[in-house]
Amino acid sequence: MTETTAPQKKVFRPRPLPTVVAAIIVAVTCTAGTWQMRRYHEQTALTIWYHQQYDVLPPVTSLQETAQAKDRLEQLHFRQARLTGKLDMAHAQLLTARVGAGNQVGYDVIVPLEVAGGAHPSVLVNLGWVPPEKVPAWLEKQRAETGTVTLKGRLRVSDVPVADAQSVGTFAGLKTWMHPVPRTLATLIPGLDPDLLLEAGEQATGNVLDLNVIPRAIYSYPIHPEPSQNFSYSLQWFGMALTAIAVWIALSREVIKA
Repeated sequence: MTETTAPQKKVFRPRPLPTVVAAIIVAVTCTAGTWQMRRYHEQTALTIWYHQQYDVLPPVTSLQETAQAKDRLEQLHFRQARLTGKLDMAHAQLLTARVGAGNQVGYDVIVPLEVAGGAHPSVLVNLGWVPPEKVPAWLEKQRAETGTVTLKGRLRVSDVPVADAQSVGTFAGLKTWMHPVPRTLATLIPGLDPDLLLEAGEQATGNVLDLNVIPRAIYSYPIHPEPSQNFSYSLQWFGMALTAIAVWIALSREVIKA
C-alpha cells in the first residue's frame, strides 16, 4: 500500500513577541519617515524663499526703505547688498580661529559700518579674513582712512540671539570672539543693529576671490537646502517599515495539516 501525505495548509497565526517587536519597529520607522517628509516640504519652501531673496530681489542699496517696517529683518535676510558708509574702526573686533587659503589660521575682521537712514546708526560687517601677521598693518591703514566706502555682500539676520556672549581674548589690541554676536556687541557699541550682519565679499556679485586682497572677503553662497535628501531618507524609513511588516507576516504564517 502506498502512504498518502496528509494535505497541508498555511494559516496566519501571529505570535505575541514578533508582533510586539514589529509594532515597535513600524511605529518608530513611520514616525521618522513622516518627520523626514515634513522636513522635505519645509526645505522645499526654504529653497524657494532663498532663491527669491538672493537671486530674484534687487540688491539692497539703502536700509532706509525698511527702517520702519515690522518685517524689516524678514525683508533683509539673505539679500544681496551694496551699502555705503564709514567704517567705525574705533569699535573693530576680531573673530578668532578662522581658516583662510592654504589652511592658515587667522582672524575675520568685524567692524560697524555707519549707514544713514537705517533702523540703527550702524550695522556690523564681516570684512573677511586676515592672516595674524598682517592684522596690525591692516588696522593702521584702515584707521588712517576717513572717507566712505561701498561694501558689497550678503545681509543676514544673526543666528546668535544671546546678548551675554563673552570675548575669548585680545589680539593686536582688539577683542576676539568665536562668533559674530551683534546682540552682544550692541550692548557695547552705541547704535549698533543687534540683529543684522553684512557678510562682505565680491562673490555676491559673481566676481572671483582675489587672494592678493586683504581682508579676503569670502563667504559661502547661501546654502540652499536639498529637499531631495529628506525625500530619500523618508523613503528609506518607510521601506524599513514595510520590511518589518513583511518579516512579521512571514513569521506569522504557520503550516498545519488540513
